[in-house]
Amino acid sequence: MKPRNGEENLKKKISIGLPVYNGEEFIQKKLNSLLEQTFSDFEIIISDNNSTDLTSKICKEYAKKDDRIIYFHQDKNIGGWKNFAFVLEKARYEYFLWTAVDDIILPQFLEETINILVSNKEVACVGSKMKLFGKTTSDLENNLNKSIIKKKLKDFGHMDTYSASGSYDKRIQEYFKNIRHNQIFYGIFRTIQIRKAFVKDEALWSDACTIFNILKFGELFVVDKILMYVFDGGQSRSGMLGVTKQNHYNLIKTIFPMSPFTKWCVKNLGCKIIIKNFRFFIKINCIGEISLIIDIMRKLVK
Repeated sequence: MKPRNGEENLKKKISIGLPVYNGEEFIQKKLNSLLEQTFSDFEIIISDNNSTDLTSKICKEYAKKDDRIIYFHQDKNIGGWKNFAFVLEKARYEYFLWTAVDDIILPQFLEETINILVSNKEVACVGSKMKLFGKTTSDLENNLNKSIIKKKLKDFGHMDTYSASGSYDKRIQEYFKNIRHNQIFYGIFRTIQIRKAFVKDEALWSDACTIFNILKFGELFVVDKILMYVFDGGQSRSGMLGVTKQNHYNLIKTIFPMSPFTKWCVKNLGCKIIIKNFRFFIKINCIGEISLIIDIMRKLVK
């Protein structure tokens, strides 16, 4: 039997960053799932991005009951990605993970992931297998019923987590292969490493750029158990137009939504890696355009 908060995790502590905006529908279930963890040495850093619903009231009530919960309320909406940066900045402990308000992590998630990270210095991030819950159905799918469109919509979203091991070049290639399924971003990191890896610029796939940076420190490891349930909705399911709007893209970036990500990769990964993965960049930019067209068609059929 594995020890509970014992020798195997060396009494390490985890900072859990919970950025939230108008999360009243999910926040209670989310906080309950965190407080029910079998690993209990953690702090929960909530950054309320100036919510207009009952999020603030609910969070304050939980913070009064449990001193592991630290609640911050932003005076104005600072943007989603800056809110992710805020909770990382406030982290006090050696290990860190972000968690989304509408996702549920099972009671063993923290214990199983921290044990792997502490005992394997070559590993830089540990996540788990995941499963979608909830259901979203677009008008476009209902009206056109085109299997190729359904496949692209499903393929573009975050559907699972994948490992990346071996040399740095091999890790990069493995991540390129599975980059559209970027749920590993919600795994556990060493705080000092993720602070260095974090990409501050808010853009589509800034999370993927952050993972590219974390690969410099080591491997991605996925526990072969479903320990996380991911809501089939939220920003990653809001459509390309919604995402570009949330990222405050200008007209050119809205028309070419994957161009900032492509530019970042050219600048930070080097020409050799770009050339080796040239087909990937052609494909991903085409998918960005297809997703934009799908969003426009959705609006037309409503």
